[in-house]
Amino acid sequence: MAEGKERKSLEERAQMSDIERLRHSTAHVLATAIAKLWPDAQFAAGPPVENGFYYDVELEHRISPDDFEAIEVEMKKVIKENQTFEKIVVSRDEAMQLARSGRLAALGDRGRPSTFKVDLLEDIPEDEEISIYKNGEFWDLCAGPHVPRTGNCKAFKLMSVASAFYKGDSANPQLQRVYGTAFKNKTQLGEYLEQLEEAKKRDHRKVGRELGLFHFDEDVGQGLVLWKPKGAIVRNELQKFISAELDKSGYSQVYTPHIGKLDLYRTSGHFPYYEESQFSPIVDREELAVLADEGCTCGELSNRLKSGEVDGFLLKPMNCPHHIKIYASEHHSYRDLPVRLAEFGTVYR
Repeated sequence: MAEGKERKSLEERAQMSDIERLRHSTAHVLATAIAKLWPDAQFAAGPPVENGFYYDVELEHRISPDDFEAIEVEMKKVIKENQTFEKIVVSRDEAMQLARSGRLAALGDRGRPSTFKVDLLEDIPEDEEISIYKNGEFWDLCAGPHVPRTGNCKAFKLMSVASAFYKGDSANPQLQRVYGTAFKNKTQLGEYLEQLEEAKKRDHRKVGRELGLFHFDEDVGQGLVLWKPKGAIVRNELQKFISAELDKSGYSQVYTPHIGKLDLYRTSGHFPYYEESQFSPIVDREELAVLADEGCTCGELSNRLKSGEVDGFLLKPMNCPHHIKIYASEHHSYRDLPVRLAEFGTVYR
């Protein structure tokens, strides 16, 4: 299940492309390797994503790129063994027993529950088939589908590691998300990695720094650009060109504030459904003080903000809700349509 998305149905899973099946299977190989190196690992979800796959894991050891070589060595052992991906349909009670014994997403019983698998089991609809996929000693709660054997997963590479909240909810535990990529063969993998290297050479952050166009400063904040004089010239010229093209296409330019009330984004759906990619809401300091006196925790505050019990503001993640308000500020005849609004707006994510 990808972060921020609803759980896929069995029908949707059955429509996985061949490359998605391969990448999903390689995620299981990754989990198998991590379980061999760190048996106490607790696994959540491991779906295919664009250009690769990931698996979320809760683990006391902090995985870093320095660990990738050791993990890949274990993955290659699993692939060399050419283990069969075996699907076993089980009852809900059988699956729950396996989860509570720690057998799921593990190489054997562990004496403590497979915490996230217990929770994920509860998300499965009552009328849906429940299945376990085995490869070697690694058993995982999974609806599939998979490639026939681990030997199909030879062309892979681990790419990065990041943090992610379980189910994309900041009230849940923060997990380590290990990303990788996989292809049908090593030629395709090599071509993809070469493309990434070429893209790095043309990375706007690298080129912009070398040409003195803009600057990023940790004291200002990650991703917050400081335009230098040369960069300002390029930016202004681009805006002039785009403005002329917008005028030709019948667009009217507008300006909207950098911030808006949370209710606006609750209505549009930007909050809380895309909360992970946005800055935290801004709450009135007096209201924060009252909540603190009441012993309100961060998790409780997050839930109250989502429910609307506590209000606040949000740095705008998109311009469209503001533009809708401009449109709604006056009556329109069908003769006015289409109404085209454009803005050189700054959004914050």
